[in-house]
Amino acid sequence: MPKQAKKFNDDALLDLYDKGLTDKEMAVELGVSQSAINYRREKLGLPSNYSKDVISNDVITRMNDEGFTDKEIAEELGVSQSSVNYRRQRLGLPSNYRKDKISEYNMIELYNEGYSDKEMAEMLDVTPAAINYRRERLGLSSNSKAIDMEEFTTLFLAGYPLESIAHSMRISLSKAYDAREELLWKKRTSLVQSREDVI
Repeated sequence: MPKQAKKFNDDALLDLYDKGLTDKEMAVELGVSQSAINYRREKLGLPSNYSKDVISNDVITRMNDEGFTDKEIAEELGVSQSSVNYRRQRLGLPSNYRKDKISEYNMIELYNEGYSDKEMAEMLDVTPAAINYRRERLGLSSNSKAIDMEEFTTLFLAGYPLESIAHSMRISLSKAYDAREELLWKKRTSLVQSREDVI
């Protein structure tokens, strides 16, 4: 006796199709063969979502690990957010949605304080690539720039506190501390050098 095929309705197929799933993914979801999905989809006059299938699980995993949200992954890869969400769940990966909402607010705050992408990434526990992506999406330029040591030295020797210098120069407080250490180190080494010249 031949095995009876599982039944599924067009609404179930259309729902999954609208989410961007491929024939193979819809077949797994509905527990039927891929050819059954392909046949029914063609009968409904729907084009294949196959091109969306060429995105590897490795790419989604890597981007998710870097802190990208499903929406950001979808935009970057040119696929639907639902398709990315479906794949991410099938791969057992956590959603970065909540983390992203908190991070974006904190990222803008840190950006306005002058922190670089690398510094923000360390503070928010995401990769610099994720920070760079979000910063560019917000139309913000990079804070990663060399400190103008001449300007820093002038302000520092004039007695301004490091917080004021950092704010004035649009650099992070940690960069201001590093610049102060560099300035003091140069001063110490020049004193040692001048003493050696005297001897």
